[in-house]
This record gives sequence, C-alpha cells and structure tokens, in this order.
Amino acid sequence: MPPRILVPFDGSDPAREALEYAIELFPDGEFLALTVVDTDSRPAIPNAADESDEELQEILDEADEQLHGAERIASEHGVPLEKRSRIGQPAQEIIDCAEEGAFDHVVMGSRGRSGVTRLLLGSVAEVVVRHSSVPVTIVP
Repeated sequence: MPPRILVPFDGSDPAREALEYAIELFPDGEFLALTVVDTDSRPAIPNAADESDEELQEILDEADEQLHGAERIASEHGVPLEKRSRIGQPAQEIIDCAEEGAFDHVVMGSRGRSGVTRLLLGSVAEVVVRHSSVPVTIVP
C-alpha cells in the first residue's frame, strides 16, 4: 500500500518546494494538498454579517486558487493529487487532518521565522512537529 502524504499548501515558495520534495521523497505516494483558511487572523466587524460572508467567500476562493497551484506542480511530475480546504487554526487543522486521514507523513515548508518574531508569533511548522502523531519533514 503506498504511503499517504499530507502537504500543507499556501501557495508560498516554501510550500511549493515542500510539495516537490514530497513527490521526490515518496515517488509512489498518495498526496493530499491541504490549505487552511485562518479565520482567526481576520478582524471582527460588528454587525457586518453579510460583508463578512462575502469576505469569507473571497478567502475560500483564494484558497481554491492556491490548491490549483499545487495541482499544477503535481501534474508536472505526473502525480495524482487530492486537494482539500479547511477553516480554522492552521497548526491544529493540519494535525487533525493528518490523524483523521490516516496519513503516514507530513511534509511542509517553513516560513523561516527567527528571533523575536518566532518567539512572539510561534511557528505553524514547529507546533505541527511537536504535536503531530505522524512523522513530519520540514523543508526550509
């Protein structure tokens, strides 16, 4: 049975490199590109439900476009790719998806935060590494 590989994908260069690395590392793998819409980072606008719904739809459309980028990379390598979007806190959604989907490995890019920024904001990759029940490879 081929290994199931989860690749969090946000369209960034590190995410693209992680997907390409995952394909090279697991040539016979089954791949899922996951985009997480982080609604916690959106400012709350009181009494603006309709505007908020439109804004959320725009964000979901952008996530879908990011996943098309992952699909193009997989297609260039001749590899089938499943795509999925989730809404929530990125690190937790990645961890939950890895467990729920019975994945064998997570391969993800690092944004390269360092110093005070990393101390104050943390790192999605670091949280995933610390709390994932499956092995995680971070691609710099």
